[in-house]
Amino acid sequence: MSVSIFEPRTMGKLIVRMPPTRTFFRSTFFRKVNTFVTKSIDVDFIKGDRKIAPFVHRKIGSKIVPNTGYQTKSYTPPLIAPTKLTTVEDVSERSAGEALYSAKTAEERAVEKLARDFRELEDMIVRREEWMCAQAIYTGTIPVIGEGLNEIIDFNFTNYEEKKSAAEKWKANKIGFIRAAKKQVQKTGFVNCDICILADDVAEDFLNDEKVQKMLDVKAFDLAVIKPQELPNGATYIGSLRGEGIDLYTYNEWYLDDFTDPAKPAPKPLVPKGTLALLSTQANFSMNYAGVTFLDGKTEKFVTVEGARVPVSWIERGPDRRFLQLNSNPLPIPHEVDSWFVAQVL
Repeated sequence: MSVSIFEPRTMGKLIVRMPPTRTFFRSTFFRKVNTFVTKSIDVDFIKGDRKIAPFVHRKIGSKIVPNTGYQTKSYTPPLIAPTKLTTVEDVSERSAGEALYSAKTAEERAVEKLARDFRELEDMIVRREEWMCAQAIYTGTIPVIGEGLNEIIDFNFTNYEEKKSAAEKWKANKIGFIRAAKKQVQKTGFVNCDICILADDVAEDFLNDEKVQKMLDVKAFDLAVIKPQELPNGATYIGSLRGEGIDLYTYNEWYLDDFTDPAKPAPKPLVPKGTLALLSTQANFSMNYAGVTFLDGKTEKFVTVEGARVPVSWIERGPDRRFLQLNSNPLPIPHEVDSWFVAQVL
């Protein structure tokens, strides 16, 4: 029995074999992946405390302590479904890079275009996921803006210091500012921040600071080491504040904002200018995917598929054309909303 490359199962295997696009925020912090068959995702948020065990009289015995409470929130991940179109012209004419006198058949060109289309659609979805991770970190919210959509997913993040109060403290003592921010997260979020992401202008301001340079000169104490290094996932490792146990990074990555003002699309940085973010690689963050529901062309019934990517293909007549759609319902969730810190220092 022949196998069509456009069957959902066959296309799914093609996606699995494709190398993933590496991104700094998603691969560093939202490493845990959960998939669901449901439309919505229920998340339990547990707020810890620092209660200590009570002393009890030996003749009285033990004392019951209250259970730790939790809050359950339900989120509906937004649907992402970019689609590519293949027409008769696409498979009957020479494609870019193909030999001038090529003997390729229309079917062979269709297979090659399928691979290119998958790569382009996958890259678009990954960039959207990375944008969602960045929004969750720097604002504590994820705006869902699109045609017929204008919603905000809010994680109630409060560990943010505005420029009005942060800039003066940053200017006075930059390493002291980072130390105080880490201490605040230790107190409220119960984790040790081990990564500090500096916007490009903040990194330049940090390295040009006389107090920082003097500390770097004290090699005997090895309090800080600056060794810039490009990383394969797009970030640049600047160095370490060994006295604080924090690695310093910059992340110069952009996205095309064509949704805030569709008439004037503009490239914007994922890391907002003038910002500093302290995070922990041990914090409980995850990438979650709801189920994708679509109408099966063969059975003419609605089916729901669990997975991070679900491909769907269909054809239309007059004119003849094929549609290829890659579906995903992603939602990055920072389960511990006090486990990181963001400040506008410039």
